[in-house]
Amino acid sequence: MNQRRFKEIQKSIEEKFVKNLEKLDLSSKERFLETFPNIWKKKRKFEEHVRKRIEMGHISLENSELFYAKKIIEVLATAEDIYVEFGETEHKVDYVKSKDWIVILGKKGKIETAYKLEINLQTLLESHKIKYEIQRGHFNEEFRKAIKSLWNRVKLF
Repeated sequence: MNQRRFKEIQKSIEEKFVKNLEKLDLSSKERFLETFPNIWKKKRKFEEHVRKRIEMGHISLENSELFYAKKIIEVLATAEDIYVEFGETEHKVDYVKSKDWIVILGKKGKIETAYKLEINLQTLLESHKIKYEIQRGHFNEEFRKAIKSLWNRVKLF
């Protein structure tokens, strides 16, 4: 597949994600936490992922939901690497910070998952090549600006 198609996929996912951010209420920490699951693939998945990250030792039990939500926004705002994954039925964009944490957005512009990388990034990408064609993504300044603006508000909670 050509690089133009990968750019189109990334742009589409990022535009949908920015639109989905309208579902967040930033009026207070409590409202932010109540509305954050709205930007997940399925609302209940956020709580499931929080429990799993606690069990895996990626986040502590204290303030776990807030820490996890803030970590996700931080990774999206400060990602150093972006990869676009194209599969037969689904497409994803991976955002990686310091080769330490990864956030994956799905084709509907919703968060699929986010976790601390416990294996080498290249090993992870190789394992994904079984189902996906992968190309390095490109930084979209509009997306970055929107996420950094969100991060500047959320990090104060």
